[in-house]
Amino acid sequence: MSADTTTDSPRYSTMDLKDCEAFYHEEITREMQADGLDPDHETPTYAWLSDRYRGFIARLSRTFDLSPGDFYDEIGVPPHDGTEESPFAFVNDQDTRQALESYLHELRDRQGRAESTIATRRSVLRRYVETYQQVNDTDDLLSPLQSEQDSSEEKTRVADTFDVLRRLDETLNTHASRLKYVQEVRQFYQHRVDFGKADYDPTTRLERRFGWDSTPDWDNPALDADEIQSLYQTAETPADRLLVIGVCGWGLRPSEVCALHRRQLTLTPDEDDPEGPDPYIDFGENERKNGPGAVALLVGVEELESRINTLHDEHGGDWNGYLLPSSSSKSGHISTETARRHFQKLAEEAGVTVDGSTPTPKMGRRYWYTAYGAAVKRVAERFEDIAEEQGSKSADVVLDNYLSKAEKRGHRREEMRGDLEGLFTVVDS
Repeated sequence: MSADTTTDSPRYSTMDLKDCEAFYHEEITREMQADGLDPDHETPTYAWLSDRYRGFIARLSRTFDLSPGDFYDEIGVPPHDGTEESPFAFVNDQDTRQALESYLHELRDRQGRAESTIATRRSVLRRYVETYQQVNDTDDLLSPLQSEQDSSEEKTRVADTFDVLRRLDETLNTHASRLKYVQEVRQFYQHRVDFGKADYDPTTRLERRFGWDSTPDWDNPALDADEIQSLYQTAETPADRLLVIGVCGWGLRPSEVCALHRRQLTLTPDEDDPEGPDPYIDFGENERKNGPGAVALLVGVEELESRINTLHDEHGGDWNGYLLPSSSSKSGHISTETARRHFQKLAEEAGVTVDGSTPTPKMGRRYWYTAYGAAVKRVAERFEDIAEEQGSKSADVVLDNYLSKAEKRGHRREEMRGDLEGLFTVVDS
């Protein structure tokens, strides 16, 4: 008999992530054992969980932006016995499992992709294969690709899988997210085709089949300077202020702010430091997706120094080095979901909305990129007269041919500093 038959059960609506973890250990595992499953070595399938705890799945998705698989990773189940288990251990078809593992290894070891890129691809592929398995009663992704003769049948199986994904996964609720998801899965199939391991790609023309091939309206709303000032003024704790500075003033992803560690900071660069005279965050090579490995700290340095001193005083030698530490998290720092909640709570207290909705940290990051784009444009405009004098077609020619990389970086930072200064100050009322 199902333990849950609705998605509106009051017990779910009040759960935070810790409550969800306790609910899993105290109730879901008990139900698993009653069904002959072993919680110490496996997690329930999506179909099993949906049949009994649909409201729980809805809570994870709507409130915490987590699929069941993401949730299991977050709370560390099933327990590991000290040996590293494949993220595709659930795949019964050995060739498919090895192909998926080999693909991710190649992304990391041969192509040098950032860990964040690999983690995203791994998560998408896990969810895709799990759903394919449930929809088609098989997880053999490879055999149907050996001949185009039956390609229409496999394309239908893949389309059926995406049909279920878009209905069950509430993160696929925008045009952009759907296209991105298809592209992530397609990379795996294209890899097989490119190296002669498959005769065709079953995701070909999938967007057209679902009507996703039209040009989307890429509406990316951002916070403005006044709204960021309001958020910072409202923040009462050093942690919340650091969060606002991190996403709005440094252009970091929320996950990067959460995981910021003392060892990544260079607050007093040497005179000959290749990154220049400004303090900066060093993310290291291949550790940052779609962004530079070093980020200049044009604002917020005093807040950082104060935060470091405070954490040293509070924890002494027990401090783990994270600027936003958490004693309850296995990672040692607060989660992205916690950061999102804090950011949105600040916005609610400050009365800040974007297009009528409570803004997310991503909208603060977009302010930084908007400001950066404007700064780059202003730098180019500065050199228009020089370009004209030299007979160059545009200022870009002057910037590229006559300024060193360090000089161009210095001009951009000078412009950006003017935009950012004053945003992160507390004005007494």
